[in-house]
Amino acid sequence: MPIKKATTKKAGLPAKAAAKKAAPASTKKAVKKATAKNIAADKKQVLRRKPIKVGVVGLGRAGWNIHVNRMRGDQRFIISDVCDLQEDRLKEANKEFGCNTFTDFNDFLKNAECELVVIASQSVAHAPQSIAALKSGRDVLVEKPMSMSAAEATKMIKAANAADKKLFVHQNYRYHADVQYLREVLASKLLGDVFEIRVRALGFSRRSDWQTLQKFGGGCLNNTCPHFIDTSLLLLESPVKDQFSDLRLTVDAGDADDHVKILLRGENKRVIDMEVSTTCAFPETKWTLLGTNGTLKSDGSTSTIKYFDPKKLKPLKVNENPAEGRKYGNDDKIPWQEKIEASVPKKPSGDYYDNVWRVLRYGAEQEVKPEEVYNVMRVIEKAHKDSDGL
Repeated sequence: MPIKKATTKKAGLPAKAAAKKAAPASTKKAVKKATAKNIAADKKQVLRRKPIKVGVVGLGRAGWNIHVNRMRGDQRFIISDVCDLQEDRLKEANKEFGCNTFTDFNDFLKNAECELVVIASQSVAHAPQSIAALKSGRDVLVEKPMSMSAAEATKMIKAANAADKKLFVHQNYRYHADVQYLREVLASKLLGDVFEIRVRALGFSRRSDWQTLQKFGGGCLNNTCPHFIDTSLLLLESPVKDQFSDLRLTVDAGDADDHVKILLRGENKRVIDMEVSTTCAFPETKWTLLGTNGTLKSDGSTSTIKYFDPKKLKPLKVNENPAEGRKYGNDDKIPWQEKIEASVPKKPSGDYYDNVWRVLRYGAEQEVKPEEVYNVMRVIEKAHKDSDGL
């Protein structure tokens, strides 16, 4: 039974989207503007569409700092129940939201008032807890990684279909301004045929928390890379044909990986070169797009694009004669143009929770389908198999 039964529900403080935390100033403004616009548009409908009662399982970094923080002050969502092993966290949540509190997950499923369960527990528990919550007749929003294997992901999808409930996987990077911007750049064909995309997330630190242990589903691949793999699959714009993976444990205290290198080649022959590591002391450009008509580099906030109009190029013919003066090169001149602009989409689409609201209250289509995230799990699973012991 609950530790403390709620008597009232408190509105909390003004909302602050969790994604803004690491975002640059220009990106923060764009995301804030788009999210505020969606919230304002829905405010008139709240009286006709009752708020969604949400139960949050796990009040740690993701549960509290991301999910609770995002819903705080958004009248479309009411945090009615929370579940965690630490009583100080439960008291903190009850004090702010007047919610029901539970230390036992099974008690939570039996007695919680919520209709949507947010699973933000340790990674290894994501699949079994999601399946149990779906079987209890509730919709589920599970934090990444979706599961520990593709087989578990399949079981989760089947459980959602059997219960006729929605399964949301929190791949919220799709809504980040730089990702939406890059998709617009690809669609514009400004760079011509984009044949390679490089993504880097690098730093140097030594971790020692639970996410460094395999028994909890820890590791950089499971816990950091799902976002980058999901966005990479979007930018690949093709099914994966080939994959190369290399995982390393370098400086962390546990037994899980802390350095990840993955190369994906699509059926369209585009290559994604992804490196996520906590063992690189020098930063590299976050995004690099190589195209037949130019190149883009972006730090996630600002993009520099060097490109040309192929129609302005002079015909180039092969010269089979010996190089004149034994010199390299020719008289070809490329009419380069260059522009620097904010990595912000022309048409921001709000954020992840905006779509959750529209799906559950208006029957809208899920923008992040669990079947798509299943493909993320396939990439992760193969990476583990390619690296014995990790």
